[in-house]
Amino acid sequence: MTAVGRTAALLAVVIVVASAGVGLVGADVTDEAAVAGGTSPPQYGDVGQLFGGVTAGAVPGSSVHAPIDRARVERAPPKSVGTDADTDRVRVGVIGSAFGDAADIDGRVVARERVTSSRFGLKVGDNDAGSHDAAVASVVAQRAPESSLYLASVGHEPTPEEYARAVDWLVERDVDVIVDAGSYYPRTVDGMDRIAGAAERAADAGTVFVTSGGNTGQRHWRGAATDPGWLAFGDNGTQGNRLGEERISGSVTLRVYWTGAGDYDLYLYRDVADGPDEVVAKSTRESGRAEAIDAVLPRGSYYVAVDVRDPGDGHVDLFAARHRLAHAADNGSAVAPATAEGVISVGAVGPDGRLAAYSPSTTDVRAAGTVGLPDGTTLEGTSAAAPAVAGVVAEMSAAAGEDGLTPAEVERLLRETAVDGRIDRGSAVAAASVGNRTGDDASADDGSWAYRGP
Repeated sequence: MTAVGRTAALLAVVIVVASAGVGLVGADVTDEAAVAGGTSPPQYGDVGQLFGGVTAGAVPGSSVHAPIDRARVERAPPKSVGTDADTDRVRVGVIGSAFGDAADIDGRVVARERVTSSRFGLKVGDNDAGSHDAAVASVVAQRAPESSLYLASVGHEPTPEEYARAVDWLVERDVDVIVDAGSYYPRTVDGMDRIAGAAERAADAGTVFVTSGGNTGQRHWRGAATDPGWLAFGDNGTQGNRLGEERISGSVTLRVYWTGAGDYDLYLYRDVADGPDEVVAKSTRESGRAEAIDAVLPRGSYYVAVDVRDPGDGHVDLFAARHRLAHAADNGSAVAPATAEGVISVGAVGPDGRLAAYSPSTTDVRAAGTVGLPDGTTLEGTSAAAPAVAGVVAEMSAAAGEDGLTPAEVERLLRETAVDGRIDRGSAVAAASVGNRTGDDASADDGSWAYRGP
């Protein structure tokens, strides 16, 4: 197979470019998941960058509630200043794109901060922007009624630096727990490392950081290449990975990350029924270990192809943040901050107690993927499971008393008391109580604590 010739470096492809060409042979619309065989994609001119930063994935199908009077929310100084009326309450920081309308958290919010000038937030269904993260805060408020909330807004496309500022702001307020129900897909590996690093610093400072594992169980593929040419996604040599179950339209977010010293290019094709397939976007950077495509597509059938310039000696990860992949595997399917050391990543289980199809299997703990809200609606996905766990962690912190719990101790107790990987709220809170911890020193950090039972 002939390799793709180089064009000038393309930093990011973010608009649709209809470019008729050969495509992958056999890529016409069929009932097959993807296509095999063929020649290299055509070359075409670079296109400009439309937007940058990080994309956070929303949870579809959920709905939230009524307006909140933001004027009634007061800012508070850091806890160390000693002027917070809620100093005896567990402090929970929530990171989100924006916090819209949620009347049930009114009066629980001690402070808000927006680290970006953008007011655009994630929507849940047809609700207002910011409703997703307001619902996340609402779940925490329900599960931990004695907690105070600190809300940090990062916008829909935060840079890694903005994300780090949000985490730092919460740590400066001496919060006990941070929860982030977003999934982030930076354009570079360095960006991923910076987001993970911010979460790790919070955990190192003693803050328990809880995050959703992401709804990537069916939106991620991991594998390895041995030779230059088209990357094969299946055992039968399939070289195109179809997006969605049917025709799709709207925003598409694609990322390829790899380890080692390899070199890969990312292509997005439109599957044309009565003619040659079209390359609608590509990313062919000359350096780094990531390729990124952000495109807005007209309705049609699309597939992803990865050109292996140099296979290197590591593995390759393909993420489709907004759509299912025909060839997917959830092994290692988390993105920052769930990939950070010391962070508690949360997966979701369905009503039958089994791992939800959309949830990664590699998370630290699991919780229900559907949580009821005060207005009778629901929040769904790992975005619902994460704040539910954060609420339990807040209760554990309160039960631990003045001695407190380190992030490692919280994770250990959650694991030890879990049933088939799913957290058990009552057992976890009981295990965190000082009277139920054994060892020579109940405040030790050496891992000697054991759960003695209620």
